[in-house]
Amino acid sequence: MVAQLLVVLGVLVFGLQHSGLSALRVKEKVIDRWGKIGYARLFNGTSILALVVAFFSMNFWDWLYFVTEPEMIQPVLLLSGVVLIALGLVVSAKASQAISVSTVADMRTDRKPELVTDGVYSRIRHPLYLATILLLLGMAAVYPFTNVLVFALSLGGYVLVGAWLEERKLVRQYGQEYQEYRKKAGFMLPGLRRRGR
Repeated sequence: MVAQLLVVLGVLVFGLQHSGLSALRVKEKVIDRWGKIGYARLFNGTSILALVVAFFSMNFWDWLYFVTEPEMIQPVLLLSGVVLIALGLVVSAKASQAISVSTVADMRTDRKPELVTDGVYSRIRHPLYLATILLLLGMAAVYPFTNVLVFALSLGGYVLVGAWLEERKLVRQYGQEYQEYRKKAGFMLPGLRRRGR
């Protein structure tokens, strides 16, 4: 139980760091002081560090169990996990064709932020969050161990909260343009659109 609490704590630290630095007030203060490049370095560096800490909190080291202990393989879970991971990578690649990480985090200095609504974004408002959830579910299926499952569920829960927070920020930033976009594209799945208020 202590091991699982440490996993949740590791994910919580990542979530607080990620959402905290993404908050508009914090972002604006950091950009005012160190510029967008300084913000990008701070955001990326602390995000990577916090995610690595969360990842290692799983304390799971037998990543090649299917080679070293093939009797532990659960074929249906393993195959499902590989399919989910592949699907997550495809969705991530499609999202990356339309938008870059620097654009997502508003780190570009050469132009004003713009609302991206083409490519996969024409059907899904948060494809990178969807890709992350698919990758986490796939990882939990490939490695059906308690700490991995707790990590995937905890981080998946944060991803949903992060998408909700991002949604609120985008409504404030783009106003009616984003409200209209929400009528056309699903939150994380095509067809699951939020009806106008």
